[in-house]
Amino acid sequence: MPYWRLSAFYFFYFAALGTLMPYWGLYLQSLGFDAFAIGSLMSILMATKIVAPNVWGWLGDHLGHRMVIVRLASLLSLLAFLAMPGATGFVQIALIMTLYSFFWNASLPQFEAVTFNYLGKHVERYSRLRLWGSVGFIVTVVLVGRLVDSRGTGVVLTALLVVFAGIFLSSLLVKDR
Repeated sequence: MPYWRLSAFYFFYFAALGTLMPYWGLYLQSLGFDAFAIGSLMSILMATKIVAPNVWGWLGDHLGHRMVIVRLASLLSLLAFLAMPGATGFVQIALIMTLYSFFWNASLPQFEAVTFNYLGKHVERYSRLRLWGSVGFIVTVVLVGRLVDSRGTGVVLTALLVVFAGIFLSSLLVKDR
């Protein structure tokens, strides 16, 4: 079982959450959005979580190449997010968030299926892999928090680009199973 390759994906995937959840709202506030607009934009992350896994799950079930879907979704998420630094208006940011989160939310359920295929009868080992997602979350919450304090909310964009790139690159290390 490719323990470190699987763990790396979890690390970066949940590092994105560790950046988005505490700091994305601060970044949006720095652009001048009020609480209602920030809440509306943040709800996009959950709204796409309702739709994306079902669409991509159907594709995974019918095509059978889950890692191709994980890689494609991870790459498209990164590419969509690359438009974020130039976005300033509510509609622009909402569209970009819809795109990147639709793809980002697609990758984890497909990756979980691949992980459990690797685990086979040894499902008790899952927690040792998934642990690295929690580590990624904690590391980025602390590290990005320090950077926001010292350099401002602009570092949130850079941090997210780094972790989205990490998600994509780590997906390249895992073969379909």
